[in-house]
Amino acid sequence: MKRFTAAASLLAWLWIGGAALAQDYPSRPVKLVLPQPAGGAVDLIARTLGERLAEQMKQPVIVENMPGANGSLAGAAVARAAPDGYTLMMAVDSNLVVNPSLYNNLNYEPVRDFAPISVIAKLHMVLVANPKVEANNVRELIAYAKANPNKLNYAGIGIGSAMHMGMELFKFMTKTEINHVSYRGTAPAITDVVGGVVEVMFTGPPSAKSMSEGGKLKLLAVASPGRMALLPDVPTVAESGVPGYEMGSWFGLLAPAKTPAAIVDRLSREVSRAVNDPRFADKMKAQGLQVVGSTPDAMQAAMRADTRKWAELIQASGIKIPQ
Repeated sequence: MKRFTAAASLLAWLWIGGAALAQDYPSRPVKLVLPQPAGGAVDLIARTLGERLAEQMKQPVIVENMPGANGSLAGAAVARAAPDGYTLMMAVDSNLVVNPSLYNNLNYEPVRDFAPISVIAKLHMVLVANPKVEANNVRELIAYAKANPNKLNYAGIGIGSAMHMGMELFKFMTKTEINHVSYRGTAPAITDVVGGVVEVMFTGPPSAKSMSEGGKLKLLAVASPGRMALLPDVPTVAESGVPGYEMGSWFGLLAPAKTPAAIVDRLSREVSRAVNDPRFADKMKAQGLQVVGSTPDAMQAAMRADTRKWAELIQASGIKIPQ
């Protein structure tokens, strides 16, 4: 009985201590680490969210870009940071759910080393092609690829990225052979698709829309579960002959593991308020992003489910990354 009472007292003390920390939090600037360079969806989301959080919590939110190894550098830095809520990470889903199956020596373990706070937003991909490609829709692309195995090339932004994994999933589900050409960024990849150096790629809705309006790219399909408001006339991959296909990235906010639950809960509430602010939501929608604002438990569930999904594809497809 005494042991039980002592344990209960300790838990109560820890809870009260965490609640007290949350009440005073934040009392100094919060650092938000990004796994990618400035520019792009992650940077936009982080800086827009940071503005709202800084306004709400009355402390600066400093964004620090730390690109490298598909998020491994940023992930390791945040995993080792003090679990006090002052160092957070805005991760792309691939950093958390693809990397563990690709890197044998990954220097962080997502489920063990992080405390999920919220899935902030989602971005579904658009399948585009050079205008000279002999396919005007997904069915024709599949037929051409099957008749001409390994003749088509697709642009990807590094192994394990959404653009890479999206096409590998497409190939797996359609039983086609299309070669991967890796690029360092979206801009050079799109430039080469426009120029006909490679034929197809998955990219974000804004760039796909602007390039198609200029006649530089063909829009074959969107990889969302339903049609996009930004591209209402473009069919989904699923309705174009690949039932069940969906490809997008989600962007989530995390803290180091062992961050007090009271601080995680406080951050989750602040994020929910921020993403529902029209100033945040309107910026996201203009870029084709779907605002989410999930609970920590929902983000944890997404991490576990997507880790299984991509592990199965990586094993079945034999995708490897140079170690």
